[in-house]
Amino acid sequence: MKQQTLPLTRSAFVRTSATAAGAFAICSRQPAGAATAAAKPAGWDKLVAAANAEGGLTIYGPPASENYTALVTRFERVYPGIKVAFTAGYNVTSRIMAERAAGRYIPDVYVLGSSGPLRTLKPAGALVPLESLIVLPEILDKSAWFQNELWWTDAQKPYTNTAFCGVMIPPAYYNTNLAKASDFRSYWDLTDEKWRGKIVSNDIRIIGPGGVPARFIYKHPGLGPRWFYRFFNGLDVALSTNQRQLVDWLAQGRYAISAFIDEDVAQTAIVQGLPIAPVSIEHLKEGGAVAPGPGSLSVLNHAPHPNAAKLYVNWLLSRDGQIAWQEETKTASLRIDIPKNIPGLYLQPVAKKGVTYPNGGAEDYSVLTGTVFGQLIRGRD
Repeated sequence: MKQQTLPLTRSAFVRTSATAAGAFAICSRQPAGAATAAAKPAGWDKLVAAANAEGGLTIYGPPASENYTALVTRFERVYPGIKVAFTAGYNVTSRIMAERAAGRYIPDVYVLGSSGPLRTLKPAGALVPLESLIVLPEILDKSAWFQNELWWTDAQKPYTNTAFCGVMIPPAYYNTNLAKASDFRSYWDLTDEKWRGKIVSNDIRIIGPGGVPARFIYKHPGLGPRWFYRFFNGLDVALSTNQRQLVDWLAQGRYAISAFIDEDVAQTAIVQGLPIAPVSIEHLKEGGAVAPGPGSLSVLNHAPHPNAAKLYVNWLLSRDGQIAWQEETKTASLRIDIPKNIPGLYLQPVAKKGVTYPNGGAEDYSVLTGTVFGQLIRGRD
């Protein structure tokens, strides 16, 4: 089943802020623009000059107009001498591999989820070590990032991919006329016999929505494979990959629960006043993982614009770049030294004393997509 690309964008509505309370600490905004004179590392001016001389940059990244504005428009505003070519799509990893097989090296930079780089591009030797491209000290300062760490997704060095976006994706949403928040205090509550025949789910055997919460469940010692057998094979769960349909069926009351669905499509429905709500990770005793959403970064080798790519990495991961990301996409950055009081910023990780959230985009998570879940979800085609 092929996942559809949906026309809805987050810029078409204002997100609710119910899930944003108590999140990251809010710090004062830094001046917009390129690196300030005081913050310029050695060789910065030379890098900018070399990038301007190349004059271009090619990015393969996520669909939706707000992502383009954040990743392209805001960068070109700071560096007008560099014109960005942007190709959007959820299947850009396959495109990159096909182009390279034909001897064509087109994109410089990849911005999207971490599964594609870790499962395909990195094993193919298509990525460069990313850490060596970072020259701004403010990026390497671990205290600037959530949980005092850069969110590398590689299991070990060389690091080729990092997450800069952090989303606490709910494992499911429920129809508020058919269920209530107190019904869900554990992931096991989603497997209660009373929900038999009343659940529809995204097909997590295919890379896409729901991957991070599914991987968290699989790796949790109190959940694991047994949860999947009980949920998918014991409750007559219906499957679809059409994200709009998954939300429509839920809102219409055809199903009480819709699991592992696209959080953006669900949030659109909530803002529109439809009777659905998330099964909040904050209320589940087992917790959850922080997902990168569409916000992880890699650089391709044999890039046609290597200096512009290096400059872009430092801009995007800087305070200014992450402020731009949050303002335009309404999706939280993992930087904690930038303002978080942005209307509509949603599903951001909530810092809690004594709680450490797993990196849901990490390599040991990404390898679980596909064959592992295919073995757990049997006879559903």
